[in-house]
Amino acid sequence: MKIYPWLDCTAVAVVGTRYALGEGNEVLDQLEDAGWVIDAKESSDIRSEIYQYVYHAEGMLLPEPENPADPKAVAVYLKFKATKKSMRPHRIAVKIGYLPRDSDYKAKIKRATLVKIHCLDTYSDANPGHDFSASVMDSPLKLTSGEYKKHAMELDLE
Repeated sequence: MKIYPWLDCTAVAVVGTRYALGEGNEVLDQLEDAGWVIDAKESSDIRSEIYQYVYHAEGMLLPEPENPADPKAVAVYLKFKATKKSMRPHRIAVKIGYLPRDSDYKAKIKRATLVKIHCLDTYSDANPGHDFSASVMDSPLKLTSGEYKKHAMELDLE
């Protein structure tokens, strides 16, 4: 039987979220108080007074060549939606951090690029703030059918 390798996505951690969102992620709280929520599929898990919310969201990568700290910087934006129909605009993009300085993925980003972002927001009754982390899901390399078929192998199941 001929088999093909699976092309996995990889995750690139978003850095600088405390800088972009505040030490206790106050920006997220302010957005929620103003009627904005992460535009995503959400799931939650509650274990012994620790609350975790997992979001599979859409985001955007935006190069920042004018960034004085790193001219090759790529900012990560997360999509939020309005909770009330009267709010305008209905969707906004909020900067949540950057791709790491040493990320190979940065070289691929030359213009605004839509991506999937995996977010984890953790609350605890013992901690007044909450911890927010995010990862950009890097899609596998785009191969033509011919290029992909070159990686095929034979598998003997007997």
